[in-house]
Amino acid sequence: MTLLHLDHADTLQLPVTGDGPFNILHTLWKPSHYATGLEAHTRESSWRTFRVGDLTAGVRLRYEDRTVIADIYTDGDYKPAHREQLTARLRASYGLDEDTAAFTALAEKVPAMREPLAALVGMRQSCPEDHFEIAVIALLLQNTTISRTTTMTRNLLTHHGKLVHFDGITLRAWFTPAELATVTAETFKEKDKLGYRAKSLPAFAAFFANHTSEDLQGENLVEVFQEIKGVGPYTAAVMASHASRDPSVFGIDVWNRKILARRIFDVPDADPEPITRRMNELFPGHAGTAALYFVEHDHLDSPVAPLLDPDGIDAWNSALEDTSP
Repeated sequence: MTLLHLDHADTLQLPVTGDGPFNILHTLWKPSHYATGLEAHTRESSWRTFRVGDLTAGVRLRYEDRTVIADIYTDGDYKPAHREQLTARLRASYGLDEDTAAFTALAEKVPAMREPLAALVGMRQSCPEDHFEIAVIALLLQNTTISRTTTMTRNLLTHHGKLVHFDGITLRAWFTPAELATVTAETFKEKDKLGYRAKSLPAFAAFFANHTSEDLQGENLVEVFQEIKGVGPYTAAVMASHASRDPSVFGIDVWNRKILARRIFDVPDADPEPITRRMNELFPGHAGTAALYFVEHDHLDSPVAPLLDPDGIDAWNSALEDTSP
């Protein structure tokens, strides 16, 4: 894979306008998220890649005086339309306009939320992926371990994505639906080791090549996503909740089910129905945000992908740039 060097193109000043506190560290870095190579985080800065129209963009994010500062690096002709699209994408991805005060007021009344709230107050959901990228991640998380998902993600991004360098760091970048259009299910199975998911990914690419994130605005995403081969109600709900940033919605799998059962019922496990019912009783309109706080707090002391030590960036770069088998 050829290493693509990105040039500085812009610096955006993005004020946090939503009510309530803002926790920049835990908005950008989630302890439960597995390593993809698409982003890297230290305590002071975060780096992330985006596909914006015809461009590959690298973004360094930092925070000063309730303003997120985004240094933009690109591989081509950066135009006003790219600036507008990337500004909107960043504001939506990290909830800069969202109100956290209402959730905080609810959470303060629930004893089980005291520790998560104290540690994470001001955290927003982070979802820098577009609808297609969300769909791919949801597919790779189906019925498997984090280790297996990490391997499949690495395979796909290495074989079909891009490798970029900007602001001193190397990251992977997503492929687009169009870039996957000629890849066969056999390739996804044999080369990328996707197993049964190999049959679904061509359908994902075909669907999202004809349905952009903008096209899907206002649609019932749970219903729309189930039109894609390989997408059932649970996967569609996960995709829709992240894409729409609905604070009331959350998907329940075997992992977060046990976390939520411990937190709200003080039992090792419980069925999804009573968990969902109780979460909605405790956090009306904000059950999805509450679930996020419980899950991230559970991983806080043992994060899946720890923060990067600034002194370890060279080693990070070398590991990503190593193309040996």
